[in-house]
Amino acid sequence: MSDIPGKIWGVVRRYKVVIGGMIIVLMLLGGLIAYSGIWPPIFVVESASMQHSDTESDFGIIDTGDLVVVQATGGDHVRTYVECYPDGHRSFGDFGDVIIYERYGRSEYTPIIHRAMLRLEFNNTALSFDIPSLALLPAEKWSNGPVENGRWWNLSSYVEIYDIGYRSALLRLDLADLLSYYDAQGLDHGGIITMGDHNVVKMNGDCVGIYDQSTTNICREPIMDGWIVGEANLEIPWLGLIKLWVNGNMPSNTPENSKTGLMVTLAVLIVVPLAIDLTGVVLKKKGIDPWARIKELMRRKKE
Repeated sequence: MSDIPGKIWGVVRRYKVVIGGMIIVLMLLGGLIAYSGIWPPIFVVESASMQHSDTESDFGIIDTGDLVVVQATGGDHVRTYVECYPDGHRSFGDFGDVIIYERYGRSEYTPIIHRAMLRLEFNNTALSFDIPSLALLPAEKWSNGPVENGRWWNLSSYVEIYDIGYRSALLRLDLADLLSYYDAQGLDHGGIITMGDHNVVKMNGDCVGIYDQSTTNICREPIMDGWIVGEANLEIPWLGLIKLWVNGNMPSNTPENSKTGLMVTLAVLIVVPLAIDLTGVVLKKKGIDPWARIKELMRRKKE
């Protein structure tokens, strides 16, 4: 009878912790890919644009160095802040879905992880924008000035959404400026206005949200459905800091409690396998074989 199974068992016994860890990692990765439906299924958050604090990270909030599990989704399934506010649906600490998108639909750019705020529809007839979701938003939550006076169609001036996010900021969407950009670029598509939860500045004593489409530094155009990679569904805190540290890209304002959390997690991942091994050694010295049952099952299979 071949002694190959015995040799294999010897290798498994010698490197059981490593092999067990590899099996667990592969199982988790396979489950993530099946759940996500895209590759890679996990993205590393490289900036503070979604944090709800200047100095601290928190569970349930997307912070610098977190891993975000992404699920593939069509753009028509994305629900924005304006759409979710009336029914109370929240994601990562606020109303509306958090999406991952490629700027201008170009894969060579680093993807952006920001919140979907509202959806614009381009009105080709009037060369303006329609925002149907405003029809269900409470009147005290928004306005668009005396000329357009609360209507959601044929808009060309501005729209203001009040009390946005954890800092109760004002989101003032400058439609006139966006239409001017459309005219210069020859654009005629609708899309989603996006914003990072942390992208808020003080102006004249008020907190004002800086949405992505207000600057060429992020993405000047509303996000088309085809540019959306997926929807953020789960946050795994801290572990992405390893990549940022190795690449030398860890921001100087990374929360200290995230760094501490990572150190504690790594310590546990290292200490637990060592403790298992040491326990096995101690038990064997006392004449107890913790692997006896597994060996017996292997022996029966060989027979």
